Amino acid sequence: MARKASPIGPNILALIEDARIDLARAVLAIREGENEPEFNLPKDAPNPSDEESVSEFRQEIIGVLSDFDLDELRPAEQRCRRIRALAESKGISSLTTIVDKQFTEEQAREIEAQPDPLCRSIWAFLNTRQTFEDAESFHFARQFRDHGKMYDAFEVELEKAINLDANAIDETALASKITEVLELKTICTVKALDLPSTEAHPTSIMLIVRHGGPLSSVHDHRDDGRRGTIYFRPPNEATLIYTPSKRQIEICAESPVVRQKVGDAFAEVTLEHDISQKPLTWKRYNLSRFRTSLALSIPKIEGVEIQVARVLEVEIRLGHWSRKLALKVAIDDDIQEIATRYLGRGNIFRRAASFSRIGIAVKYNRAGDAKERSLNITVSGAKSCNLQSNKDPDERSLGFALLHEWGILSAFRQIDNGDLRAMFAQLVDLYDLEEDEVTGGYLREIGLDPDRLIEGGLLERRDRQDVVLIDEDDINGEVEIKPSSTPGMVSATGPFGENAGEHPTVDLERYQLNREWLQETVLKFIRPLLTSKGAQVVDQDLVLIGDMGTDGDRKPVYFARRLCDPQVINKLDQLLRARNPSGIGIVLTSSTNTLTCLGPNVVIPVLTHLSDEGEDLVLSRDALAQTFSSGRNVAAGGSSVAVLKSGNQSASLCIPGKAPLAILGANQIRIFEKLVAAHLAGSPDVKTADLIEDTGVKSPQQAFKKPMWESILDVYIAKGSTRGYWRLVV
Repeated sequence: MARKASPIGPNILALIEDARIDLARAVLAIREGENEPEFNLPKDAPNPSDEESVSEFRQEIIGVLSDFDLDELRPAEQRCRRIRALAESKGISSLTTIVDKQFTEEQAREIEAQPDPLCRSIWAFLNTRQTFEDAESFHFARQFRDHGKMYDAFEVELEKAINLDANAIDETALASKITEVLELKTICTVKALDLPSTEAHPTSIMLIVRHGGPLSSVHDHRDDGRRGTIYFRPPNEATLIYTPSKRQIEICAESPVVRQKVGDAFAEVTLEHDISQKPLTWKRYNLSRFRTSLALSIPKIEGVEIQVARVLEVEIRLGHWSRKLALKVAIDDDIQEIATRYLGRGNIFRRAASFSRIGIAVKYNRAGDAKERSLNITVSGAKSCNLQSNKDPDERSLGFALLHEWGILSAFRQIDNGDLRAMFAQLVDLYDLEEDEVTGGYLREIGLDPDRLIEGGLLERRDRQDVVLIDEDDINGEVEIKPSSTPGMVSATGPFGENAGEHPTVDLERYQLNREWLQETVLKFIRPLLTSKGAQVVDQDLVLIGDMGTDGDRKPVYFARRLCDPQVINKLDQLLRARNPSGIGIVLTSSTNTLTCLGPNVVIPVLTHLSDEGEDLVLSRDALAQTFSSGRNVAAGGSSVAVLKSGNQSASLCIPGKAPLAILGANQIRIFEKLVAAHLAGSPDVKTADLIEDTGVKSPQQAFKKPMWESILDVYIAKGSTRGYWRLVV
């Protein structure tokens, strides 16, 4: 007989086997929610020195937990994972750093009395949860720093470096400013901690910003079998690190909008920096140019004469961060020639997916000064460069100017509202895309400049396509992309080695959408239409952004994307029908060809309601009002039972007094057309065989996805008065 798999996860098991038994039991006995089960663990832990009793007690706990399901053990597994993360590797030093800053002498003695790092981590989790969570925040921020992957790093142009420590920061004032700029509905908290210098990083200050996210909801299946909705605000967190010697603000947060606004608030309140005159800037470093050549040109920089500019070090990652390949040479060597001689003409550097480090040596002299000077530039990944810590402002400016000339550096530059408005339609198209990755060719087709979008924070450069599909002339299928001797072009090789011609390199570059920033940019131009503003994430494809109208006639306004996808339409239709008490509202959508109604709401494509150039609003208020007025009756269920088609594959079922039902596909439309015809003819019951004729399904239920069928059964369609018959629910 096959042995039953144990539901106990690796982190729970490691805690039971490795931690002091009384501490392990205390962690596993914690319940942090009503849905967590009572484990009823054995209560009296044996003396830790009695090894035989301890071993039996551990096995007893394992036996008790083995009777529970994997889902029931998941919360405990997550707690154990968090504890172990601060008891291993750099997690230990992260916990120690925060403990040293926050603990009293008595607390410090107690945690030091624990026998090992795992027990110290457990003790902090059990007795000082806030300190434990602060250590977690520091540990996550430290990981991003050490990997060179801090989400965003901003530079602030102060006249001179300001020596700050955590005690000098007005946490209350900063929290108030962040609450204001993020338009938070709940209280925001800020905690400042000093970070000591390490070999890799100078002395810094860390701020932990904790705030509630946009109101969201989930469906809850209750014990009595009924379905309910739980509304909640997810706990969000931003971690900011300010390094005075670098004049640099680094921020970890999920949303790029939060990252920039928190950075601005810190600079304004704490550094007393006028961001209206000198906005914070972030820099991105694109190292992909080194795929084709490791040679550097000698650019002309005013006031400086460059004698030598050479790459001395190059490092790439081989599929995973832990695997790397590096090449270093002396300044008299030609690294391009060395790589070709020892690694081959088509060496790995030409095929590299990502460069993690480039070291450049520059020799120069200033105009009118015969003294030869040197400058070393090291770029690590996309967001880190040693120039940020260079104390000489002239050398710093020279280094950034050189990186810009070589096409390595791009700096953040806020796109002004006029330019954003001019490209509003194209940004809406981008927002409607299912994938978060786009190519340079697509951007060129819709008339957008990727470099400008990167500067404005809407895109991030990824890599280049190495395989593309071609269907032209005698080549049909995948072609391989390789470097070309023609500047700005790449060569394509067909599936049988045939020459598939050359293509512009820019068309094959891949970019990542910053979707949150893109959403914020699009919604920024819509919000002036709203009477009250807010943000509730109903679904990844649907956001409640506020309402329009007067107090007596408030209409909820949603923004939806991907309404050309039948699955998305079905999903959002069910969500919006469940929110029927909100009243008839407006669903603005980035899609163009879609239904006229979604749930009890009028669907209005934004791109067909743009205002004329020169008007204050991007969308025409009059056009929106007219469309809403004409569609309002249908959104309320119409005046008669009908199936209103909006294409061959989509329609709305209208029943007076009910929210319209979105029906998709020929089978669903055919079924409801027969039911409507029977109802209007006065004989509402339709035989199953007649209802499914020419549909290819064996029952009406098979024409619908299970969630949709469950939501419409006995609401829009029900069994007839006679067995084997169906009718509309009117």
